[in-house]
Amino acid sequence: MNEDRNLKQILFSIGLAKKAGKVISGTDSVCDEIRKHKILLVLCACDVSENTKKKISDCCKYYQIKLHFCGIPKETLGKAIGKTFSACIGITDKNLSELISRNI
Repeated sequence: MNEDRNLKQILFSIGLAKKAGKVISGTDSVCDEIRKHKILLVLCACDVSENTKKKISDCCKYYQIKLHFCGIPKETLGKAIGKTFSACIGITDKNLSELISRNI
C-alpha cells in the first residue's frame, strides 16, 4: 500500500517537472545534458537493456550525478511525461529533484 502511494507521488512529481519544462528524456539526450552540467537527478526504468544501464551509470558516475533505478517500467515512466515509453529521464531543477529523491 505504502509502495503504491510512493509510486503515485513519484509519477506525480515527474509529471509536475515535465509541465515545468524541467525534464530531459532519452538516453542520449540525458547523457548530453549531464555533460553540460544541467541535470541533477537521473531516473532509469527497471526494464532497460544492460547496455543502456551501463551507459547511464558510467555517465552519472563520471559526472557525479544522482542515479536511481526506480523500479518503474519504461511504459509507465514514459506515460508520466506524455510519451509512449522512456528508458530514462533527467531532472534539471534542484527542488523537483529533491522532491523526487525523497519519494524514492
